[in-house]
Amino acid sequence: MWDMQTRVAEFDADRFRSLGPGYVALSLAGEVGELANEIKKIWRADPAIGLPGGFAAVPSEYLPRITDEIADVLLLSIVLSNHLGIDVERALLDKLAVIDQRLREGHYGAEATS
Repeated sequence: MWDMQTRVAEFDADRFRSLGPGYVALSLAGEVGELANEIKKIWRADPAIGLPGGFAAVPSEYLPRITDEIADVLLLSIVLSNHLGIDVERALLDKLAVIDQRLREGHYGAEATS
C-alpha cells in the first residue's frame, strides 16, 4: 500500500468512523466543486486556461487555494478508498495501464499523443 494511504489511514483512525460512504462521497463531490470554482474564477479572467498551454496562464496567487482544494479532494478520496479496502496505488497503476492501452488503440485522438 502507498505510504501516504497508510498515513491517511493512521490519521483517520479516530475520524470519519461515524460517516458512511455516501457522506464521504458527497463531501468529495463538494470539494471537487470548490476546486472547479477556483478554476472558473481564473477562466473568467483569462479564457486561455481552457487551452492545452493554459497551465501557464494560472496566476501564482491562485496556487495556494488550488493546492488546498486538491489536497481536500485527495484526502477524501483516500479516506473513502481506505474504508472500502481499495489499494489506491494499485488502482492508479491499473488505470494508467488502461489509459495507455486506449492511447495505443487510438481512442483519444491525435491530440492525446502529440
